[in-house]
Amino acid sequence: MPRELVIRWGPIPGTAQEQFFDDDTPEGTLLFTGGWASGKTMTLAAKMLKLSAMNAPLPGIWCVPDYGHIHDTILPTLTDTDPDTGEPWFLGPSQMHYHETRHVLSWEGGGNVLFVTAENPRSIAGPNVAFCGTDEPGSIKQEAWRNTIARVRHPSAKLRQKVAAGTPEGLNYLAEQFGPDMAEGYRKYVMPTRDNVELLKHHPEYLEQVKANATEAELAAYLDGKFVNMTGALAYSAFTAERQMRPIDLDPTLPLRISFDFNVDPMSAVVGQQRMGPYGPEFAVYEAIAIMASTVFDVCAEVIKRYPRWTPGVVVYGDASGKSRTHQSLKSNYDHIRSALGQIGPVTLKVPTANPPVALRLNSVNRLCMDARNVTRLWLNGDPQTPRSSPCRELVKSLQQTVKKSGTDDVWKKPGETITHTGDALGYWLTMEAPAQTMRPSVASITAKHGDPSKPSQTLQLLKSEKSRKLAEALGRGV
Repeated sequence: MPRELVIRWGPIPGTAQEQFFDDDTPEGTLLFTGGWASGKTMTLAAKMLKLSAMNAPLPGIWCVPDYGHIHDTILPTLTDTDPDTGEPWFLGPSQMHYHETRHVLSWEGGGNVLFVTAENPRSIAGPNVAFCGTDEPGSIKQEAWRNTIARVRHPSAKLRQKVAAGTPEGLNYLAEQFGPDMAEGYRKYVMPTRDNVELLKHHPEYLEQVKANATEAELAAYLDGKFVNMTGALAYSAFTAERQMRPIDLDPTLPLRISFDFNVDPMSAVVGQQRMGPYGPEFAVYEAIAIMASTVFDVCAEVIKRYPRWTPGVVVYGDASGKSRTHQSLKSNYDHIRSALGQIGPVTLKVPTANPPVALRLNSVNRLCMDARNVTRLWLNGDPQTPRSSPCRELVKSLQQTVKKSGTDDVWKKPGETITHTGDALGYWLTMEAPAQTMRPSVASITAKHGDPSKPSQTLQLLKSEKSRKLAEALGRGV
């Protein structure tokens, strides 16, 4: 005779916990994000058991940052007990089994759950499953997330879902996928820590303790569950999608402006035009092209495909390193670009001999986004309400998410990142045509106001005498 299986845990009514747990959207991709101690792990565990029971006996997969996370977090959660009664919230030891070498969880109420680790994203493969879960998705690589959700395609599943729960970890791929312009079937549920009434009932001082040891950005992420920038100052702080994005049409009487950044992952270019406005040159970016695992030939071929003929011609900008030739090729990247884009129309190269300082490039972009007079001279093609469908989508991400190295004016580029390159490409164009100006003193020299202009002024004589006296004193001290 089968034993009765009782799950005693339940979501807090009226909160994001309940909304996430109850959401049965077919083919849904659900994210539960919350502050510290908002019940993320318990809510995800409950959701995974629910999906396992609904889809039994079909398997599911559970992606974790590393296998140690299973013993440190997952298994203790599944066997945790009610402090008031001592009864298990979910499962007793006799109702479940975890296979240490195969990393498979079996339990009485549903199918097997296979644990996979995000440490090696390419290893996340195998049979099709009915559902998946990801713990702390903000701390893992996007490739691991993508490979995990790609496994959910079992044809016999009763409810195919991809679910995840964790604390937001800065502006990463989740901020875009679960932003205002979410794809069909995507849902985000946010649980501020203060909504966990069970926590505050037992630990009423918890919120104040966290506030005493956290920055404003950390509070927004770790108490409110919001996606915020936590890695450093934003490189393009003046950019906002609401101000910069608007529908743009190309003018067939003006040349195309195309600016390149040379990286294999991705090779990037931005395409736009410029014209003179009341406050100086104005810049309109029509689209951004970013191709993974590509070469300059691939990007040029894509440009030619989209613009087979442009009579006014093309003006080319970009990374100065592309002018170099190697022992393997007597032609530089720009030699190839000039040759390829010559099919479109006349090509003009405007590439410096050396790249501008990063600080100048960032300042040039920011000033055109909005200067001290509240004047904007840079626009991107698209609707700010639906940035995912914008031709400038990759550039928008770059301008929103690129950050500076702590304490510097340099851009932070961690290994394998793909965010910064389209912003770099834009910066080469704007810095060449409208560089931010360095303030200079209005008085360059001091000359005599009256008398013979060939004779130095008394002020200059006094300055030189004082400088000579200090030098003589220093020499006398042996300095």
